[in-house]
Amino acid sequence: MKNLTTGNDDSRATLVRIGILVAIACMVATVVWLGARSRADDTGGTTGGDNSSQMVENASVEQVAPDTAPADGVVIPTAADQVDGYPTGFPATDLGAVALQVEVAKAQVGFDYDQAVTVAGLYADPEAKAVFEERARAAVALRRQQAGVAKEGDVPAPASYAVTPVAYTLEQLDTGYYAVNLLSYVTLTTADGKVKDSLYAGTQLVRWLDGDWRLVRGSEADIEHLVSEGQPQAVAPGTPEFEKAGWIRINGAPQ
Repeated sequence: MKNLTTGNDDSRATLVRIGILVAIACMVATVVWLGARSRADDTGGTTGGDNSSQMVENASVEQVAPDTAPADGVVIPTAADQVDGYPTGFPATDLGAVALQVEVAKAQVGFDYDQAVTVAGLYADPEAKAVFEERARAAVALRRQQAGVAKEGDVPAPASYAVTPVAYTLEQLDTGYYAVNLLSYVTLTTADGKVKDSLYAGTQLVRWLDGDWRLVRGSEADIEHLVSEGQPQAVAPGTPEFEKAGWIRINGAPQ
């Protein structure tokens, strides 16, 4: 794990990398499209202001994340509670920050604006709630466009969207404040049955606030630092590029 407070692809020939700086959800993100197939051929069956000066109520966030992943990957901790079926109450450890980002990614899987806004409001810093809710709406609109469905209304089968986190990296920006990079497999099925697989790498700023981890907008300086430093790219697990980028595999994730 990198600690800012202490000092601060070739991928496979069939992969096409698209690098993007995404304004939605204050993320630095990259996507690698793995290809498209028809459903019949499928054999597999994102506050206003700067939060960096906010008081952290628990200054003793425990550092438990390994610098080098064990062979079978790192076990991501589970939450202690739930709200409306969504995990909450993540442990006060650096891996608890990763756990929040994993749950956010897994929850943002559909075309329902209300569901996306609910998730954003649940996991965001209360002072940034409106900003993250708006970004959640924008993300749903983008997914609908990519799936070839109407911007509003019901989504016809077989359109779907699924995310599976597979690896992470972690950088401490301050006490109880992290940049969490998450690598995920994404499968988007369009309205006409085309299945588009991709690898997605996105960065979220996460802070320990009010007894739990929250998504925060962060300061312009924080974001500029992350952009200038460069974040891990979306590369396939098991490749030399994956190891070089410093990705740490999540235990139990597909490879």
